[in-house]
Amino acid sequence: MRQPTALIKHTGWLIAGILGLLLHAGEVLAFTYTPTTLTFTATDGTSSPPAQTVVFSKKAFVPQNWTATATSSWLMISPASGTVSVEKDTISVQVNPNGLSAGTYSSSFTISVTDKKDRIQTATIPVMFVVSTGSTSTTPSTTTTPSILLNPTSLSFSGTAGGTNPLAQTINLLNPTGGTLSWTLAESAPWLALNITSGTTTTETDQISASVGISGLGAGTYSTIISVTASGASNSPQQIPVSLTLSQPTTGSANLTWTANTEPDLAGYKVHIGTQPGIYNPPITLGTVTTYTATNLTSGKTYYFCVSAFDSAGNDSLCSAEISKPVL
Repeated sequence: MRQPTALIKHTGWLIAGILGLLLHAGEVLAFTYTPTTLTFTATDGTSSPPAQTVVFSKKAFVPQNWTATATSSWLMISPASGTVSVEKDTISVQVNPNGLSAGTYSSSFTISVTDKKDRIQTATIPVMFVVSTGSTSTTPSTTTTPSILLNPTSLSFSGTAGGTNPLAQTINLLNPTGGTLSWTLAESAPWLALNITSGTTTTETDQISASVGISGLGAGTYSTIISVTASGASNSPQQIPVSLTLSQPTTGSANLTWTANTEPDLAGYKVHIGTQPGIYNPPITLGTVTTYTATNLTSGKTYYFCVSAFDSAGNDSLCSAEISKPVL
């Protein structure tokens, strides 16, 4: 049976219907950013330490405005505003130690994203700035006892069971009291991984990346502890609680509509659905209806659709042009 021309001619109706659903789903506010905290170190009276960056992205089908606002005069961010859609935007963060005495300073800056309906979602990124005292004495000092300073002091991950892994998070490990700190990290959860588990620090900041793998994990809350030990440190050991929350996957649907084939021997249609282009599950056989609603589509996946016709002798036409819909 030849491919129905009416079916192909009006494929745009089907695409428009799917895109309408897609644009509606794309209005969600969620956006991701990394790292989730920043830590700077400097010596009083010296120049500013190197700038650090925060990268954030938002799955939006139309550009959405964002602004970034700092809460302290020593904290500078650039740029302070922009637009974001499907690309990743980068914010440069700089601190200025001028006028600050030795000590530990805490601040933050906020990223606010506004959608076309004037709904606002914000994310606050904590910033720690450790300013140490420059040494001018020529008198030999007594032995300095190192200590452990962690930022953040806990980690929280979230995601959807069966979905993609959450973004990795950064642990900043410092030695604020001087001397040499030789540290070791240990954790036992099979779903948690650290890129490094030991090191030595004096005045610099050591950064450890913590990531989780959710493959095989069902919906629920998981927890573990990262233990931080350092021989000779004044406050060893320290602990970093880690939690992982996985929600039940949500499902979506897609309404398919096509124009009827006019051949006299038409017997019905077949709807082909798959999660890879051109590769479909066994078709769903319908009568001479011209609509179908695909349900129970798992969030986080993209689905591909086409429709074919068959005649009373069982002959199938070619499939229509393929369309797709990501389920958010």
